Amino acid sequence: MPIDKTFVFNQGVPESTWTINHTLDKFPSITVVSTANQVVIGDASYTSTTQVVITFAAGFAGKAYLN
Repeated sequence: MPIDKTFVFNQGVPESTWTINHTLDKFPSITVVSTANQVVIGDASYTSTTQVVITFAAGFAGKAYLN
C-alpha cells in the first residue's frame, strides 16, 4: 500500500491570500490553522496539481497542512 505524502506550508506574515506551491502532484485536501492552533476556513482554488491559492476574510499567519 502506498504511503500518502503530506506538505506543510508556513505563512509567517499575516496575509488574507496564501499562494501555496507544493510537490504533491495532486489536488490535496487542506487544513489551515492559525498561530493559536484554531482551524480557519477559506476559499481554496486549485490552479494546478502543484499550486493552490487560499483566500480568507482577514489576514493572519499560520500553517496549511496538505495531503
